[in-house]
Amino acid sequence: MVIKKLLVRNYKLLKDVTIELNEDINIFVGENDSGKSTVLEALSIITSGKLNGYAFDRQIKANFFNDIVRQEYRESLSDCRNAKEPPEIILEAYGNLDDARYSGTNNILGENCSGIRVRVSLNSEYADVYKQLLLNGEIYDIPVEFYTVSYHYFSGETVSFRFCPIKSAFIDTTRKDYSYMVDRFVSENITTYLTLREQTDLSTAYRKNRHNFHGNDVVKRLNQSVRDNVHIDDRELTIDLKEEDVDEWKRQMSAIVGETPFEYIGFGTQNTIKVELALKNSDEQVNIVLMEEPENNLSYSNMAKLICHVQASTGKQVFISTHSSYVANKLDIGNLFLVCQGNILAFAQLPQDTKDYFKKLPGYDTLRVVLSSKVILVEGPTDELILQRAYFDEYGKLPIDDGIDVIVVDSLAFKRYCDIATLLKKDIVIVTDNDGNIDANINNKYKEYISLPFFTFCYENDETLKTIEPSLLEVNCENGNPTEKFKKAISKNNSMMNKKKQDILDFISNNKAEWAMRVFDSSEKIIYPEYIKNAIKQFN
Repeated sequence: MVIKKLLVRNYKLLKDVTIELNEDINIFVGENDSGKSTVLEALSIITSGKLNGYAFDRQIKANFFNDIVRQEYRESLSDCRNAKEPPEIILEAYGNLDDARYSGTNNILGENCSGIRVRVSLNSEYADVYKQLLLNGEIYDIPVEFYTVSYHYFSGETVSFRFCPIKSAFIDTTRKDYSYMVDRFVSENITTYLTLREQTDLSTAYRKNRHNFHGNDVVKRLNQSVRDNVHIDDRELTIDLKEEDVDEWKRQMSAIVGETPFEYIGFGTQNTIKVELALKNSDEQVNIVLMEEPENNLSYSNMAKLICHVQASTGKQVFISTHSSYVANKLDIGNLFLVCQGNILAFAQLPQDTKDYFKKLPGYDTLRVVLSSKVILVEGPTDELILQRAYFDEYGKLPIDDGIDVIVVDSLAFKRYCDIATLLKKDIVIVTDNDGNIDANINNKYKEYISLPFFTFCYENDETLKTIEPSLLEVNCENGNPTEKFKKAISKNNSMMNKKKQDILDFISNNKAEWAMRVFDSSEKIIYPEYIKNAIKQFN
């Protein structure tokens, strides 16, 4: 079953959200504590009944409820006779199966479709006890000790996860305990490639080795010493292996990578293997894969391999939370969901050519633009260094100290970022060269964006000054000659002090990053073109 839509009410940061999901890949991005991991948690609870690997119904806490809802309830307790009803958590997954066993209208939206509903609510068996405690003024917070968790299909039937049409695997690369996934891999391969007789023979051999342990001379000497020296309640004590169940021998086996046991290989390699195993399982039985920061501890090349595995796998729906622009771009930025303070915005509305652009050129740091509150885009390192120094000279600090992110973007990508900013309604300043023709290179090129209120384009108005180098040199001239301050700023060991204007222009035009770095580090303050001054004032 594919999850077409997710509804979450009152769970942690998500007070009331409904998300229209993609059938293949869904990528959630956001600042820390924005709610993106909460989305994966909700999906895990719905599809497995578990949170962080343990039964959800055994973990209910008051802080699982949305802070606003919880606070409103607590405040209402001051008047016990008019207190609010104990709040509920509702999690619903709307599916695409045409099967009466799972389908019905038992959901908040009243839609007739397949799905699963998880409800965390006051247990009716404790309603009278709760009311009495409430009247006695003995309820101080959400009374989770009286709560119960129910799992039902939209048909009203109770969910049995063993036979549920949704099977999920949760991969959290920020955690190191993944023995269950390796154990499952070992167990499945034993079942697949060994007959029942061969499995019985292995079990017998394992038990024989355990039996031989008892007869080992060292073990005998150990237990004799224990008998002679340790007495509890006049009973004899010895040391032995723990009693095992019938399949214990399977759990004592491990996957060996090359010649190294899985648990001793690097964390990044572990993550890669665990993701591959989950995707392999998804083709056979698991149809929902949840990944928390799959890029964690991976090199660039291994991250590229991981993306290839995700793209190549079929027959499952993948949900990813990430901070990696590479992951977001390569898996199609159109599959992105921005999570911000419990609100969720889908990127599916982006123009197709923009989605294709970032997918083909995934090196762009798109998530910096998406997640930054104040953004200035520039064409290259030269523009960035000069703008940073101009800001420092004006305000005595760097832009980042005021929450302004100055990001280097190839000019060909400006329009792509404009599409993202349009979707987000995000204020962005774009600093660009006029390249000798303002109408062609700015007014016409960005005509669909210039009129929008959240875009500011800053550029040199003099078309004879095509790029930042001649523009900045021009304002640092007196009587047609470069000033001493400017020469000092771009000099190394006074190398520019005796140069003419044309020589200096040739130098800064051919050594862009070098002269800009010298200006950035210089003790001399230079003059900046008006469009640079205008850019640094947009957020102040």
